[in-house]
Amino acid sequence: MPVISPQIQAQNILCISHEMYDRAKQGDWASFSGLEAKRQKIIALLFADPHIDLLLEKLASTLNQVMAIDNKSMALGEREKQRLAGEMAGLKQHRQAAQVYQLISTN
Repeated sequence: MPVISPQIQAQNILCISHEMYDRAKQGDWASFSGLEAKRQKIIALLFADPHIDLLLEKLASTLNQVMAIDNKSMALGEREKQRLAGEMAGLKQHRQAAQVYQLISTN
């Protein structure tokens, strides 16, 4: 297996982060999760480098970009979570109304 430099690994992480954000904007959470798993493997490899402490300063700009993109992706995820919670609450109300109607109509 070829050795990939930490700089290239950081750039790969950044590229995947951009792809993840694009998927989040599209609401494609399944693809988002798949990309996240792929990205986690690269992150693990990067931080397993024995010289990572010495490299962090060189990688800081790229890693800060990753964090900024992640914050935007998390905001989209939170909005989707709130939307789904609203849908679930609406479904629960409809189900309760149907149960009350059924109870009343059978009496």
